[in-house]
Amino acid sequence: MKIGVALRLGDDAGELFADARALESAGVDALWALDNADDDHPLLLAAVAAVTWRVRLVCVEAPEEVSLRTLERLSRGRFVIADERGDAFTLATAEGERERWMRADFPKDRAAWKAVRAEREAEGVAGLVLQNDPRLLDLLRNPDTEDDRSDIKLAFG
Repeated sequence: MKIGVALRLGDDAGELFADARALESAGVDALWALDNADDDHPLLLAAVAAVTWRVRLVCVEAPEEVSLRTLERLSRGRFVIADERGDAFTLATAEGERERWMRADFPKDRAAWKAVRAEREAEGVAGLVLQNDPRLLDLLRNPDTEDDRSDIKLAFG
């Protein structure tokens, strides 16, 4: 199951860049510009392209032709335009295939995370798009780790 994260520009651009790099190193497959009318999505993705190397950069709004060519060059071919239908998206892969992605709410715990991934995979969904959240890095790095706090038990004897 592929994982995408919706990014938005907050008050601190440095935080956006740090998040993008951390998410990429944690194994995220795509970074998305979604849902924020205040952000210039192509410009946001161009900035993220400068600090990332592997992840796909996804926008649901087709930019102007000039911006599209520039994004393609800055992202080194990683820029993708998605078709949106409700909570579902369709992406074209480099091989010309179509992938179905869906929005997902942030899971309440690891069991819910495991369940939603299994359910969507059974439905033929290629990837999930979540909002950026500080807890996401832990889920990505340790997706199937049970919440075992035996270290606390050892500390108390």
